Amino acid sequence: MKKLYIKAIAILVACSLGFAACDDYLDINVDPNNPPTSTPALTLPAGQGELAYVLGNQFQFLGNFFAQHWTQAGAANQYCDLELYQITSSDYDARVWGELYAGALEDFKFVADQAEEDGNPNAQAVGKIMQVYTMQVITDAWGDVPYTSALSGLENQNPEYQPQQEIYDRLVMQLDSALMLIDEGTDSGLGGADLVYGGDMGLWRRFANTLKLKVYLRQAYVRPDVAQSGIQAMYADGAEFLQMGQTADVEFADQTQNRNPFYQTQVVFRGGVDVVASNTSISYLQQTGDPRINALYNPAETGPDAGSFVGVEQGVECTPERSGNQSNTVSKPGPAVASPTTAVPFITAAESYFLQAEAVARGWTGGAGGNAGELYAQGIRASFDYLGLAPEQAEALLQQEGVAYTTSGDVEAQVEQILTQKWVSFNGVQGFESWTEYRRTGYPSFIQPSAASTLGTDLIPKRLVYPNTEAIRNQNYPGLVEISEPVWWDKKD
Repeated sequence: MKKLYIKAIAILVACSLGFAACDDYLDINVDPNNPPTSTPALTLPAGQGELAYVLGNQFQFLGNFFAQHWTQAGAANQYCDLELYQITSSDYDARVWGELYAGALEDFKFVADQAEEDGNPNAQAVGKIMQVYTMQVITDAWGDVPYTSALSGLENQNPEYQPQQEIYDRLVMQLDSALMLIDEGTDSGLGGADLVYGGDMGLWRRFANTLKLKVYLRQAYVRPDVAQSGIQAMYADGAEFLQMGQTADVEFADQTQNRNPFYQTQVVFRGGVDVVASNTSISYLQQTGDPRINALYNPAETGPDAGSFVGVEQGVECTPERSGNQSNTVSKPGPAVASPTTAVPFITAAESYFLQAEAVARGWTGGAGGNAGELYAQGIRASFDYLGLAPEQAEALLQQEGVAYTTSGDVEAQVEQILTQKWVSFNGVQGFESWTEYRRTGYPSFIQPSAASTLGTDLIPKRLVYPNTEAIRNQNYPGLVEISEPVWWDKKD
């Protein structure tokens, strides 16, 4: 479906791109009680745009490196810290923590609060739903974080850190509250100011249900009983989820300061010299004969393998054995994921289908929800559709050995197959989510730590380090938690 964008959000790019410095930034203690005059329609696109910049830039690099879709090129070292797994308290401070809390989350809270005051329940629902989405990103990155007290302004300059389990329970409650507010027969008043769905409340209902399903499935290994009962209740109530063509994303335009943030950082600012294809992903796509390789990567431009898809072993170019080869001699992120107009998705239709497939495969839908194998196939079809590839290519892939769905194994084997194809669909599209789902499930099982890892032979980062601003400004700062420490829901043996 056609999405909308607003040029005004482009001003965010100055503080959002790469690791460039900005002298002034907000933190979670900025007083939200005295905002400049605004309305939900003016504030919503600012929040959506800022969230898209974080997911499409800093978290795009982070996730695609940790999930081994991308790796560091040989003749540069811009992202070797990611390959070394050396994440510090300043790496995701103002540019991410500050933007997620004092930017996106505060904007969405304003939308919900002001819409409630204005008597606009639909706009209030959108604000609440986007708060939940943003908060899940934050807690999945850092674990225990400030939530209910995070945006109290001067009333609480030292917000308390809440356990992630408690946060997850509150996310479900807030989604339930938002769903009850939605009235599809009433105009939201948002229209084109809503960069995601143009104020279509039927799609926002599906988005909220899909997000709620994701919240429950994130708990599949730490609280399977809670996850199962919650999912069964959703299906019993007839919940509908995002379908083909209903991806929630923010579009960009090929205009100065309004381009896709990864493209602007990597191609415009850095000349495309840093990020290349990980052999982990290239090898899997080649082994399964997956035509998505043509959209996700470009062939090598020069060298002995020019015209072929060539990957680099994860992290090897950040070790003493580095080749130093120019990035043009191997594959780089391709046309569907590294163009100025590439959209940044919050939830894709493919992700929705894979979530549903997992719920059905686990037997958690109470006999409803359809067939896991067909939902899995729809996930692959939706991935092809989102990348602009022909549907017949998806049908051919679905017949390939290793891709065709099989019910011959146990439930966990089916989940592994679903999650492996989910990982492919996230390639260059939803980097942060790809890393997060790998942490939750351990799939794809063939991923091995970076060759440059400083964590040990069996470890891939489990979280981000709390930002330095929290250590300095928040008296309730819980202290350093190492990136090797799992978050609450990361309990799979």
